[in-house]
Amino acid sequence: MRDMNSDESKPDWWLQNEQLREEMELPEYEPPRFSDGIYIYKIINDLEQKHDIDIMLIGRDTRYGDDWDITVDDETVGSISRHRDKKSNTVYEQQSTEFRRIIEQNL
Repeated sequence: MRDMNSDESKPDWWLQNEQLREEMELPEYEPPRFSDGIYIYKIINDLEQKHDIDIMLIGRDTRYGDDWDITVDDETVGSISRHRDKKSNTVYEQQSTEFRRIIEQNL
């Protein structure tokens, strides 16, 4: 399997977040990722382009620790748990392969 995090170029939103955290002397920024370390945005971008769909992870009236909905084209297809790591970055408690399976199974 290819390393989904190997691309060294960072999107503008990532660079902006890094700059803000540095200005506020906050811990290093890392984008939300799956429990296997693969960044969420890379898997979502790949699936959206491959299948011409819109994927969102949505917290509806949630509190910290509540699961979020996984939606495909505004239809809920599953849920996903998450937590913050020691640097306050989001980690979704699911393997990227399981997330991909959930999406593709519901197309």
